Amino acid sequence: MVLQDMSSFAERLSRLHTALLSDVLDALGHRLGVMDFRIRPLAGPARVVGRAFTFASFAIEEPEPVPYEKLLAGYGRLSPGDVVVLGTNGELQSGIWGELLSTAARARGATGAVTDGLTRDLDAIDLMGFPVFARGTSPVDSAGRQSVRTFGEPVVCGGVHVHPGDVVFGDGMGVVVIPASLAEEAVRLAEEKHRGEDLVRVELERGDDPAEVFDRHGIL
Repeated sequence: MVLQDMSSFAERLSRLHTALLSDVLDALGHRLGVMDFRIRPLAGPARVVGRAFTFASFAIEEPEPVPYEKLLAGYGRLSPGDVVVLGTNGELQSGIWGELLSTAARARGATGAVTDGLTRDLDAIDLMGFPVFARGTSPVDSAGRQSVRTFGEPVVCGGVHVHPGDVVFGDGMGVVVIPASLAEEAVRLAEEKHRGEDLVRVELERGDDPAEVFDRHGIL
């Protein structure tokens, strides 16, 4: 399944949260869809949803003859509704993301960026309102320290295998990656669970015994 139009999914996901999606992915047998807890919203709105567009970066020892070649080539393939997903393969010395990359991504229609590396320029990105989820910050330039080697191919980001076209959903709790093949079913089940949780909340608020509520609904 390839999701071409993210608008309907984004609208439906806006009423949900990552814990719901994590629960239903568990129920579907996909228990490795949540990124490392250290990847969190650092700039812009604490919510991002879109179709994964992947980059993979690796540590290098010296400046490249042609800097940023693969990174810039990948930008030519970005489409509206994409979320940049940038796996850094353990490089945590330099900021791979920043204001100008955010500016260019937003101009291409990207809805945010997620990296298991570091980012720079938080204040400027925050003013832009562009969601960036990252493991941390660093003022150190990535030039001569890490380099994007591939784009548009499967990557590992935050411990999760991400394929181009997977659904990326992040909020204040973290980032969930929904395989494209499970997206429709996962969102439908999350919506059902959300309605169930609303009912359980009402019953708990009126003082019903939690054990009896759980017996009735299987939700707690």
